[in-house]
Amino acid sequence: MSGTYRQKINSEALTLFFVVLLSCCIVCSLSFIRTVTASRTWTVDDDGSSDYGAIQQAINYANDGDTILVHSGTYYENLVVNKSLSIIGEDQSSTVMDGSGAWITVVIAADNVTLKNFTIQHGMVGVILEEEKGGNRLLENKILFNSFCGVYGDRCGKNVIANNKVSFNSGHGIFLYGSEPCVLEGNSILFNGVDGVFIRYLSNSSVKENFVSGNRACGIHIYSDEDPERPSGLSKNNVIRDNYVVNNSCGIKICHFGADVTLAKNEIYNNFVAYNTFGLNMSGSNGNIVYNNNFIKNSVQLSVYESFNNAWDGGYYIGGNHWSDYNSSDLCRGPHQDEVGGDGIVDVAYLVSAISGEKDMYPFVRENGWLVIPEVSVVSPISGTYRSNSLPLVLTINKPVWLSYSLDNQPNVTIVANTILADLPVGVHNITVYAIDALGNEVSSIVVFVITFIGDLNLDGVVNIIDVSTVAYSFGSGYGSERWNSDADLNNDGQINIIDISMVAREFGKTIWESANV
Repeated sequence: MSGTYRQKINSEALTLFFVVLLSCCIVCSLSFIRTVTASRTWTVDDDGSSDYGAIQQAINYANDGDTILVHSGTYYENLVVNKSLSIIGEDQSSTVMDGSGAWITVVIAADNVTLKNFTIQHGMVGVILEEEKGGNRLLENKILFNSFCGVYGDRCGKNVIANNKVSFNSGHGIFLYGSEPCVLEGNSILFNGVDGVFIRYLSNSSVKENFVSGNRACGIHIYSDEDPERPSGLSKNNVIRDNYVVNNSCGIKICHFGADVTLAKNEIYNNFVAYNTFGLNMSGSNGNIVYNNNFIKNSVQLSVYESFNNAWDGGYYIGGNHWSDYNSSDLCRGPHQDEVGGDGIVDVAYLVSAISGEKDMYPFVRENGWLVIPEVSVVSPISGTYRSNSLPLVLTINKPVWLSYSLDNQPNVTIVANTILADLPVGVHNITVYAIDALGNEVSSIVVFVITFIGDLNLDGVVNIIDVSTVAYSFGSGYGSERWNSDADLNNDGQINIIDISMVAREFGKTIWESANV
């Protein structure tokens, strides 16, 4: 190979190396620029000392993924958030978005927007979540004094409204239309002019851990009808739980008016519903489940109209609701309340609807009865010695629980009521009873007892001359006679005779310790 040719190859290789190196640098630079751009933070202050003096200005110049920090002040603006931004106020009470009573204070017209730590007031609507926009989060805001709704969502989805104070709005506090799935969590929703929460055609959503009080109409209202102008559908598969709903015209209302009579399957549990005019109002809604709620001193605890196939308890282990106006005895327990011993459940079912015949089969005696830590004790057998190889297992419990027992450390046996321990061999036994409630709390109780021979009349573990003498003394007596001893009537025929003597004789000399070693 000539030197000129080698020189040409080396020159071309060097050129290629620099091209590749330059390309890598360009790619890295572009990646760095994108990273820097995505993480940019802007500041807003109404005194002009920050990047921008108005929030909308910052929104206009920001890029998707940016954060806008807003200093305390009052911003008289009607905002349109059309980019995926995090907009954070310095202080919830002193960082104010004021709509001036003219229009909507904040319109969220993009996905993945976070709006946090503001007072949002004096709009027709405080915040609108626009159609088909999702992944948005309204967090820790005060949304007050708006002329229609505090928050309005129209066919949006996957939004979170959490830890806000939504109060003193002239219409609904929170109104979600056809928006799913959404989460309303930890909000204080107080003194709104209509409903605290109004859900229309909303499915697969959760309303949980909210404090809802003083609203002129309903605290929480789930609603469906046949809307000729918009696609309609049943509000279904929603979870309404752990809310404190007090002093509203109606606490919780579930209504469906229309041709769709399929099962709604809304789940309503662990709510405190008290001091409302109506506690729970259900109209035209089928297939819901309502359990483990406290209904306390509502003027009308429950109103049910044309609603069928609803469940008012979760079965025995989970139980039903507590109704403060329902007082009855608690002497029995078990699936049909036919086992001796109370369990915190009223013995007679609570009639929900005379028309449908629906009942709360397991109403709790006490408020929050389902939250009581379980207790279980063994009434029989007790620690002692028995001459029978078949003993009743009798328990006392304080609430509905899953029950099982282990005899002599064998695998657990599940039971639903008192039962019989049969075919117990002679010797020392231990039984451990386990109780687990619907919340997963587990307790246990253990008893050690002894099974001895039928001929061991004095229960000392040995069949000897003492036992023979006991039968001999009563020999020839019958039930009611002066020498009668029921323990000596080994075959329980009411006579103490040669049969009883022979039964002791067959076991003479045996001890439970020898039997245990066999």
